[in-house]
Amino acid sequence: MIDCHTHCYYSHDSKENPINSINQAINLGLEYLAFTDHCDKDCLFVDAYKNKIRQIDLPSYFNEINALKEQFKNKIEIGVGIECGFMTQATPIYEDILKTYSTDIIINSVHLVDFIDCYYREYFEKKTKEEAYLNYIKSIRSSLDVPYQYDTVAHIGYVSRKAIYEDKMFKYSDFRDEIDDILKTIILKGKALEINSHAETTGDISLPNSEIIKRYFELGGELITFGSDAHISSKICYMYNDISQMLKNIGFKYVFKYLSHKPIACKL
Repeated sequence: MIDCHTHCYYSHDSKENPINSINQAINLGLEYLAFTDHCDKDCLFVDAYKNKIRQIDLPSYFNEINALKEQFKNKIEIGVGIECGFMTQATPIYEDILKTYSTDIIINSVHLVDFIDCYYREYFEKKTKEEAYLNYIKSIRSSLDVPYQYDTVAHIGYVSRKAIYEDKMFKYSDFRDEIDDILKTIILKGKALEINSHAETTGDISLPNSEIIKRYFELGGELITFGSDAHISSKICYMYNDISQMLKNIGFKYVFKYLSHKPIACKL
């Protein structure tokens, strides 16, 4: 088992000690665990968030996680990365960061749409479901063209986690052309599609849901990563077995881990 998307106390929304996460991963028998704490430079360009969201202490983060990588190297493989929250204005900042620090995996992640985190109710107010979801989709598509390094595209369907609509499922059938464009672009650029298990409130077991994952496979997509998006150690590899079975049923044979930005196949 592997987990390519986890957080610890360097993220503004986690208090977990990374050692707890490593020990949990070892107890579960994982061969690979990646720390991908939030790098929310997108929030610097939103007045409501720039003083509210704690920014990651990058020097301390990389020093500590790299030290843990060395300390536990005989017990588990640790990937060092960050989750870059997309906003066009933040692109130069990410470029500088990724030139400064050595990483294994970078997650491309859309949270802010129209200068609001689409996790919050205020994003959906005065918007139809189609408007809210289409704006989110357009942001994902824009994020795929950033010039800086990224390896996997996170939690497509994030907008549905806290959506206020009676039917909030993020469906392929509602946005066929737009989602196809995203999936084809991911494949063309040689990036991975993240299968994120933090989906309890969305109506399916993963983000994106199985319908979109199946379409990715039909289009020829092979690179996939599994991410629990764990913010506490007890959620490491959450739902891995169920999602692994779903992926095998679709036709996937491998999930991928990343070391120095190189995808390494791990048999499902």
